[in-house]
Amino acid sequence: MRRFYFRLGDRLGHYVWGRQVVGHVLRHRRFYENFEAFFTALVLALLIKRFIVDAYQIPSPSMCDTLQEGDRIFVAKFIYWFSDVEVGDIVVFRTPDSIFSPDKPYYIKRVVALPNDRLAIRDHRIILNGQVLDKPEFFTRNRYYEWLNNGKRFEELTVPPGEIYMFGDNSGNSYDSRYWGGVPVKNVMGKAFFRYWPLNRIGLIRGVPPLKTFLSAPLENPAPVS
Repeated sequence: MRRFYFRLGDRLGHYVWGRQVVGHVLRHRRFYENFEAFFTALVLALLIKRFIVDAYQIPSPSMCDTLQEGDRIFVAKFIYWFSDVEVGDIVVFRTPDSIFSPDKPYYIKRVVALPNDRLAIRDHRIILNGQVLDKPEFFTRNRYYEWLNNGKRFEELTVPPGEIYMFGDNSGNSYDSRYWGGVPVKNVMGKAFFRYWPLNRIGLIRGVPPLKTFLSAPLENPAPVS
């Protein structure tokens, strides 16, 4: 980078106005060096937030006890460049058009079914393609409710192509796919993997498949939430 600046200064030196510019920069060299460092750091931070990892705060109890209201988490945005969404993943996604609100543009829920899966709830268990869902093991401990707070019943269905179904872990107090249907796969923004606040519960989020992308996945095609 310095070589570039030297060459630029040499070229500008052929002009009166160029020599004035170079002289000004040299007199305020410390300022411009600090500005360059600040600008570089800002660009890197924005790129990381946009494409790599972002931070979110949990605003509701819909994912208790896995994630509690007020928890602050990191979400890996890059993970689904290398692998597909899996059942059991906790993901942040843009809300479907049917329930979109500027106040809540993103939700966080757990993936319970993938495109073309057959999904039902029986005896407080998720039935996926005719079998009790038991992987990850979290599903065997959590209770799910087919009778909803609006008096309706969640009926067995086949997930449409290109969509996934999302449930909150706190099934009795979660506004999720049982109410409003599937989420387009393209709406998924990233996978929640680490809680950094509060400090007494800092660490990897339990009850989700591990971030195993870089160990096993082939490299073929490489905010508030509710």
